[in-house]
Amino acid sequence: MRQYIKFITAGKPILVLLSLVFSSGIFAADRIQRMIDIGHAQLQVEVWGSGSSKQETLVALPGSGGDFSRYKSLAPLLADAGYRVIAVNQRGIMGSTGDLEGLTLNDYAQDVVAIIEAFGLEQAHLLGWALGNRTARMVATDHPESVASISLIAAGGLAKPLTIPGELGRLLGDATLPEAEKFGLARRTLFSPHTDDEIVLDYVRTLKYWPDARRSQREANRNTPLEQWWAGGNGPMLIIQGVDDKTAPPENGSRMKLEFGERITLVDLEAAGHAMGLEKPRETAAAIVSFLAKHPITAAR
Repeated sequence: MRQYIKFITAGKPILVLLSLVFSSGIFAADRIQRMIDIGHAQLQVEVWGSGSSKQETLVALPGSGGDFSRYKSLAPLLADAGYRVIAVNQRGIMGSTGDLEGLTLNDYAQDVVAIIEAFGLEQAHLLGWALGNRTARMVATDHPESVASISLIAAGGLAKPLTIPGELGRLLGDATLPEAEKFGLARRTLFSPHTDDEIVLDYVRTLKYWPDARRSQREANRNTPLEQWWAGGNGPMLIIQGVDDKTAPPENGSRMKLEFGERITLVDLEAAGHAMGLEKPRETAAAIVSFLAKHPITAAR
């Protein structure tokens, strides 16, 4: 059975066959972990790629208090499509270090630029998921010369969540909850009702907690006015949103498209929620690869 993803550009839906985005060839991507010293912090990263210095690079930022395992399904697909993916553990997560007090999204954006520079790159593509999308937009605003494009997954910020207040916070903030309760919370806040139970269970059972880091990121978000990061600079932007996302409702992407027009490529994924990179990894990766092909780094310089 053929599978398609739906792109919405200039208000017109476009169907793209998945097999046209992913070739049958596999790059056999390497996966390594590194610790990057950026002076004021040390940041742990997981790198997916073929090892070639000629690969275009995406710097991937997880959601609130999340580690690079959030990209376990997406990163290998993007690497097999020919891109190097650098997934970042931000300050306080796993082995990453750095001051966590009194920060803004500008501080976290500077960390990302330091990663780009540490790899000897003039520019990189950015990939931000959930809260990570706000940092990605801040990077593109503060350091546009370092950013070729930004791709956003579950990009909220303006439209109010449709979830029950406090439920997502309990899921991400209380490691002592029994598995059944975590499952219910995850199902209601992060996943589409169409998503298989096994995917939700895997998320719940592998969920790790970095409370100090999550608190710092949330405070940085509160310390940074929305108008500073909302536009995400002036470059090309991809927004992928799950039709069933209650935490970052699709209204967010629709309002971005209305405000910024042709600059925005908007992709709606059916039967996907806030965790679309786990629910629909092939469709999500296909949207990113298709977008990046139209905005190569060589053309952005």
